[in-house]
Amino acid sequence: MRFRYGDVFRFQRLLRIFFYTSNADKLIQARLIFMRSGYQLTHYRSQHEPYGEDYSLDTQGLLTQALKQVSQEFERRSVLFVEDTSLRIEALSGATDYPGTRVKEWFSETSFVELDRQIALRGGDRRCTVKSDIALRLPTLSRPVFFHGETSGCVAEAPPAFTTSPQYPWLTPDTFNGWFVPEGTNRRLGEMEFEESLPYDFRVKSLTLLIERLEELNAIINLGRWNHVVRQAADAEGEVGSQLSLLPLNRRDVLIVIGHKCAGKSTFGDFLMGQRTAVFALEGSTLLRQIAEEEGITISNSADAMTFLEKRSWDIVAKRAADYIARENADINIVTGMRTVEEVMRLRSMLPAARVVLIEADPRTRFERHVKRARPGDARTFGEFARLDEEQMRFGALRVANEIADVVVRNDSDVRSYFRRIDELVSTIDTLPDGRQSLSELHRSLRALRKIGRAATCDEIAAVTADQGFAVRKYNNNRALKSVPEFATRLEKRGELLRYRLSPRGPALLRLLDLICYASKH
Repeated sequence: MRFRYGDVFRFQRLLRIFFYTSNADKLIQARLIFMRSGYQLTHYRSQHEPYGEDYSLDTQGLLTQALKQVSQEFERRSVLFVEDTSLRIEALSGATDYPGTRVKEWFSETSFVELDRQIALRGGDRRCTVKSDIALRLPTLSRPVFFHGETSGCVAEAPPAFTTSPQYPWLTPDTFNGWFVPEGTNRRLGEMEFEESLPYDFRVKSLTLLIERLEELNAIINLGRWNHVVRQAADAEGEVGSQLSLLPLNRRDVLIVIGHKCAGKSTFGDFLMGQRTAVFALEGSTLLRQIAEEEGITISNSADAMTFLEKRSWDIVAKRAADYIARENADINIVTGMRTVEEVMRLRSMLPAARVVLIEADPRTRFERHVKRARPGDARTFGEFARLDEEQMRFGALRVANEIADVVVRNDSDVRSYFRRIDELVSTIDTLPDGRQSLSELHRSLRALRKIGRAATCDEIAAVTADQGFAVRKYNNNRALKSVPEFATRLEKRGELLRYRLSPRGPALLRLLDLICYASKH
């Protein structure tokens, strides 16, 4: 399952959505699914106990009653939803589901061994279905709108023997997710990796339907006035204000997160979205697919992405990202997966407070994560994985990652250590380095090539760097320029000295390096 941004960023007005829940894990999951689809989700923190649940009612009746209870203390103009999870175990059910909507209480009173015994006594049918139902309240509609998602499967043959995911806490052995094996897989839902779990997760299914409906509702509220028939005077207090940001672009806290495959880029954004309320996150590959789909083009792999960017514009994704960030009022904006220096240049020039965060991890560690993620079509050997790394390097940003990064975050150890580093980084975001104090050998060598204006030998490049006051010996400038084939073309001809010239993309890297250097002096 791949997330899509749909039309959300075309809208000037967006419904503000509240989720009423006392379950922190459920909130984190919902907020993450919303954000991955381009939407913000606000948690309503009740001053009272969670709403009562009348188990004599069916699911829709229970949710309708819950909305009525919540509305007694909640702002009546607000759009909000509640969610309820239920379970049907075939061996224990009849005309009605068992344990049904009482699943939370039932699970707290039942052990895996006891359930296994009861199923055996009832004939051994281990089939079950987990259901998620959502009731959405629209203040101007007299009835709730319902959304339903469910996943069928079976009760596992043995008790769970895995631990809770520290980042995605609903993936745990401590709920029925630890006992439940969905159809189409031999793994329990609770032991799956996050992205692996998406097609099987019952709550993701209902949330996805809700988000699709919200997109339709947002499209309606963005229609021009000529599409409305006014039947009575508008309620001034009920008018929805402009969604344009109140914070100038040059003061936005923006983190451009780059790194190799499985280094931890998505984890970086997901962690902050789950832990903080005013975080806006965009994912580069999702934006790229959105832009391509608008032109009727499908991006299936790195080769497709490279071809599309080369034909359209190397910074087309960054332009879209900057436009979306300009519409938000988030405290922290995160853009993950920028692959070209042109994208980084565009974001840094349009959003002067943007900083580049490089996530690094040992290749073997990243490969282990890659294998564990187990996506269809993924590389199966370390050699294949290394070739994927090289494919990503050809986009450019990772080739010069240490040249353009403002800060490096290591992610080689356990995930909790990584979370601490992310927290430390974000808590000191205002003190992050602002550019570089000195020019690297690569930067000086590229500047020399720009000044020469033609193909030049390493001796000529060294001489010009010396004239500029920052000499780079020929062996060093050869090493630096050889390492960036996307930006400096190497010219070798028998009987002639080795020469280099700026490639068509070389000036973009130079502009970025110059911008970083300039920022450090101002």
